[in-house]
Amino acid sequence: MLRFIYTDELPEEDELEDSSAQMFQDLLAAADRYALDRLKIICAQKLWQKVSVDTVATILAWAENYNCQELKNKCIDFFVVEENFRKAMFTDGYGLLLLKFPAIIDELRKRV
Repeated sequence: MLRFIYTDELPEEDELEDSSAQMFQDLLAAADRYALDRLKIICAQKLWQKVSVDTVATILAWAENYNCQELKNKCIDFFVVEENFRKAMFTDGYGLLLLKFPAIIDELRKRV
């Protein structure tokens, strides 16, 4: 985050020791906390690149938690594809959505 603050850019992928979804989720949380909107957008883009059936529910929860509406919408669109929804229902992230964001689950079920 400090590198971004001083240079207005993230390190290149090959410079990052950890470019996992978890790292970008943590960076998104910090960007939201310190109102670094451009960094939030970059993190949302990086997280979208990491969306899969296994990660979509967790990324959707983070998007909801940290007010990333565009990422949330993209995740919902990915989620509501029937095949993706059936597979993603058996991930840990889906359990997180059930517990913390039941309104999102209701929205998903209406759209599937």
